[in-house]
Amino acid sequence: MVRRSFGIGSVFFALAVLCGAASANAQADVMKACGAEWQKLKADGKVQAGQTWKSYLADCRKAKAATAEEDATPPEPTKAAPATAAKPAATTAAPAKPAAPTAAPAAGEKQLTPGQLAARERIKKCGAEWTAAKEAGKIKAGQKWPQYWSECNKRLKAAGQ
Repeated sequence: MVRRSFGIGSVFFALAVLCGAASANAQADVMKACGAEWQKLKADGKVQAGQTWKSYLADCRKAKAATAEEDATPPEPTKAAPATAAKPAATTAAPAKPAAPTAAPAAGEKQLTPGQLAARERIKKCGAEWTAAKEAGKIKAGQKWPQYWSECNKRLKAAGQ
């Protein structure tokens, strides 16, 4: 009986190792593909201003995962979507705003509650105020961000934001 359970356990362990090896190989393939694309973009001088390898890799992995999901699922018949224009080359203008927080969450992520969305907006507003006040030298002596955030958060909550 002990030998049988040892044998069954060994089989499950071997399957787990094989599945993990397949996943590691897939990740290595994505890393190589993204690395090659990054090197090509750098050589062509097409890397966006301020973009780092780390941020590019994260975006590339998301794109590769989305492509893999599209390849795995059969296409559904839908209306043709209008073609989007190619992104222009990086300019010296201000960086684009991040996606609206009310956008649908990615697969596997929970949607934020209205309270969480309001808290994010207060953090952004207080952060902008902190930066402006710090540059203007209007921060109280010895005050750090946590104390400023606490006061600002209370003030914005009281104002209904």
